Amino acid sequence: MSHQKLHDINMAGPCGFYCGTCRHYLARSKGLLKEKNLKHGCKGCRIQNKNCAWIKRDCVLIRKNHITFCFECEDFPCANLQKLDARHVRDDNVSLIENLRRIKKIGVEPWLQEQEEQWRCPACGGNICVMDGECYDCGYQIG
Repeated sequence: MSHQKLHDINMAGPCGFYCGTCRHYLARSKGLLKEKNLKHGCKGCRIQNKNCAWIKRDCVLIRKNHITFCFECEDFPCANLQKLDARHVRDDNVSLIENLRRIKKIGVEPWLQEQEEQWRCPACGGNICVMDGECYDCGYQIG
């Protein structure tokens, strides 16, 4: 897989979260860890191959790379994913399950393009953090 393809799919978490909107990813990539009071940033779920605290830790299929996305599992959506989805719907107004259904329908690359557009700052074209509702480039506040 080319470096660009790996980078692209890295922005699509196995659970359906778009990493390009995560405070940990954005703070690290923009050199804002101290400003955002974070000790560690993130390079994205797949590049670091870390044990995701929400899905990968509890899912042997993802942990052992038997599936790429949760929608590939016969138990989709499992209780663990439903719990995570409910938290993201409540806190961020984003459904991971709907994201996964969209990825399955149109493919990961078109979905990533949609996400990049959806979370682009209307003021400067930078990156909006879904968790903070803030552009990490210019400080613009959404909603």
